[in-house]
Amino acid sequence: MILTLIFKPRIQMKNTPAFRILATSICIAATSILATAAAPDGSLFDPDRAWLERYDPTLISSRYFGEFIYESYDESDLWKLENNMLWGAPLQDGHAIGVQFMLPLKWRETATEGAFGLGDLELRAGVVGCLCPSLRYGLAINAVLETATDSLLSDHAFILRPIAALRWDYNANITLGINVEYNITPLDEDISDVSALEVKFPVDFRINEDWSAILSYNPRWDLLAESDRHRLELGTTYVWGQHNQYA
Repeated sequence: MILTLIFKPRIQMKNTPAFRILATSICIAATSILATAAAPDGSLFDPDRAWLERYDPTLISSRYFGEFIYESYDESDLWKLENNMLWGAPLQDGHAIGVQFMLPLKWRETATEGAFGLGDLELRAGVVGCLCPSLRYGLAINAVLETATDSLLSDHAFILRPIAALRWDYNANITLGINVEYNITPLDEDISDVSALEVKFPVDFRINEDWSAILSYNPRWDLLAESDRHRLELGTTYVWGQHNQYA
C-alpha cells in the first residue's frame, strides 16, 4: 500500500470535523483491505516498479492506492484523499494496456464558506511498452467528469488530457523522462474553458526496493490567458508489505 501524506501542522476545519475524520479513516482502512486482499500473479507489466514509481505513466499494474494531499491558496485551503483503482493486462512483446479510475474525497475551506464531499471523477485509459530494454513509452487519454457533490469541489468542466511519455533508464537507480500533456475542454464551458500545455521533466531515483524519490520540473502554458507557470516538485515514496506490487 502507498499512502502519501502532505499536511499543514495547524488545521482548522469548521464544519463537522468528526464526520470528516471518520470518512477519511474509512477510506484509509479500505485502502489496506483492498490492497492486502489482492494476490500477486506476476503476469502484469513490471508491477514492482509501478508501485515504487507511481507517477510513471509508462508502468502499469493492477492495484489500489490512496493519496492524501493538502493544498493552500490565497483565499482557500483544500484537503483531499485521492482514491485510485488501476487495472492492467499484458499484450505481447513487452506491451500492456491499462485503465484507471480516480474518485477524490475533498474538503475545502474559504474565508466565507466550506464544503466536504466527493470531487470530480477522473478516468484514464492507455497503452505502454518497451522500445528497447532501457526505453519505455506511454500513451494515454485522461478525462475529468463534472460529478462533484458541491460546486466548491469541482473544476466545473469536462476536461480531456492526452498524455505522451517517455522514460529512459540511465542506470539501475536513475530514470530520466519527459511527459507532454495537453488539457482541453472539448465542449463550450464558457468561463471554465481550458486550453493548457504542460511538459514535465521528471528524474526518478530508486534508493532501494522500498524507497524511491522523484524530482520534476513542470512548466505549464495557459494558451487562453496567455500566461505561464513553472513548478519544481520533490517527492518520496515508501512501499511496505509482503508483496511490493500489492503491498
